[in-house]
Amino acid sequence: MFVSMAQLFSLVPGKIGIFTRNAFYSLCLVECGDDVSIGFGTIFSHYDVKIGTGVYIGANCTIGIVTIGDGTMIGSNVDILSGQKQHRRDDNGRLLGSEHGIFQRLHVGRNSWIGNSSVILADVGENCTIGAGSVVTKPVESDSTVVGNPAKPIGN
Repeated sequence: MFVSMAQLFSLVPGKIGIFTRNAFYSLCLVECGDDVSIGFGTIFSHYDVKIGTGVYIGANCTIGIVTIGDGTMIGSNVDILSGQKQHRRDDNGRLLGSEHGIFQRLHVGRNSWIGNSSVILADVGENCTIGAGSVVTKPVESDSTVVGNPAKPIGN
């Protein structure tokens, strides 16, 4: 029911949509700041999400089990998955269903910026910048800038 309603509310356009999504997620998520902006087409695949205050999430994002710190900005088309082992294979290499996967809570630190079309598979520290199109496969230390696939540090 949660996923169905999340998909429905993701399709409400404009400022009305932002207010509607904020109200819905404030009621349904584990934690959601009052001044969060969640863009058109963005869906949450789990209700076990914590979002701090002043968070901006762009359009068409997919958000898994995550804690997002205060003041974080997430560009459009970003996927924050619930870890790297959501889908597993049996001994013969056949893909098993999600009930066999391992879901883990990721953390995105406060005041971080995640660029458009990034894929986040590991924790991101505080005050980080993730370049557009990056694929984060390993934890990112606080005060770092990473880019690429896989994401590599380029500075602080």
